Amino acid sequence: MDLWNEVIFLHWLNNALELLQRVCVVMMAACVSMRVSFLRRALRNINTCWQYQLCTAVFFGILAIFGNHNGLIVDVRQDGAIIDWTSSFAPLEQWYAIIGFRDLLVLAAGLFGGPWVGLGAGLLAGGERYHLGGFAGTVSAIATVLQGLGAGLSRQFWPKWTTTIKGILVVSILGTCLQKLMLFSFIQPHTDAVALVRETLIPVLVANSLGCLLFFMVIKELSSDRLKLEAQQAELRALHAQIEPHFLNNTLNAIQSLIGIDPKKAVEYVAKLARFMDNTRQNASANAIPLAEELEQLKSYLDFQSLRFPDKFCFYQAVPDSLMAYYIAPRSLQTLVENALTHARRGKKGLLNISVTGVDKGTFMQLSILDNGYGILPERLEQLGRQPVKSECGGGSALYQINESLSLTFEGRATLIIKSQLGRGTEVILKLPKLSKPW
Repeated sequence: MDLWNEVIFLHWLNNALELLQRVCVVMMAACVSMRVSFLRRALRNINTCWQYQLCTAVFFGILAIFGNHNGLIVDVRQDGAIIDWTSSFAPLEQWYAIIGFRDLLVLAAGLFGGPWVGLGAGLLAGGERYHLGGFAGTVSAIATVLQGLGAGLSRQFWPKWTTTIKGILVVSILGTCLQKLMLFSFIQPHTDAVALVRETLIPVLVANSLGCLLFFMVIKELSSDRLKLEAQQAELRALHAQIEPHFLNNTLNAIQSLIGIDPKKAVEYVAKLARFMDNTRQNASANAIPLAEELEQLKSYLDFQSLRFPDKFCFYQAVPDSLMAYYIAPRSLQTLVENALTHARRGKKGLLNISVTGVDKGTFMQLSILDNGYGILPERLEQLGRQPVKSECGGGSALYQINESLSLTFEGRATLIIKSQLGRGTEVILKLPKLSKPW
């Protein structure tokens, strides 16, 4: 039998086009699946914990198994004739082989998630291919595992290169050639192995290469969201790192006035201010800190404010100890209390009461900042948190940044709600997932 003739070229063309159509169906299914919030969160934060890596490996493994069952079944002994596989879950007959796109999804798993994700997806899809049996089932299964691991190692050692078009093509081509080389080397009879490689090489090469590129176009949306989140968090950290010049200047003036009245107490406040500034600087580099640390920093801030405004406000805290170990964005509560001190006192007669309360809501915690101050104008209330609000009493940029960061980080699982009535006060409610480590 000639290795190359018109018939084989027609087979390549028909099989490649058929495979690409089926690959597009899988891409659509992947796009729909990635709208599920948990899966989207796992894919976006894949490098943060092993649970997300496991979830991603299972996701790619299931897609790869789908690639097994939606491939083309060929009879090696009948010049690659396409067979109607009536029961896709029944074992293959001895001379039946699959021209599928299982390896495409396993390669994509390794390229996207690294060696552990590629290995996990390869074991799932390879194990299922071994179960199906047929011609070259065992060798194909082993090759699938090696492809996932190899693509993952490529991602680990050359992370930037493997996200380029050239890198993706090289890895997919090498992975495909590895599988065909193993078939050529270990399958007997050798003439049947040659026939299978000849029949499947070009269609699978085209499907794997174009499929990997197509998949990474889908993944770009996740990367775009991740970059936006990182930029938002960086902007928020920069905002948190700033110590308002007026606050620092007024605090130093208050300490200076205290020197003549109570020098010992003034020295204590100088030490407190140094610790407060040092903690602010350290927290500026973190995306999240324990709630206990945030409340301690808030108390320090209010201590300086009480030095400036003695007997002008009263602070209450009622947060259960069970919530103290869970994480929150640094300076979140401080920003909200700062807003209360700055705006709620306008036109307020008498003592300003500010309280921070916490409620355990199962998998969530709810933190409320309540004041009995002036309140917020209705037209301004509608805009706060949704956009920076321009006015004489502040731009509302901090609230906007907090709300945007919550939206990007938790994808709708966290909320910032502002309630207010003129003359009666304002309540800001933060509802956050209970996380025991930084995000």
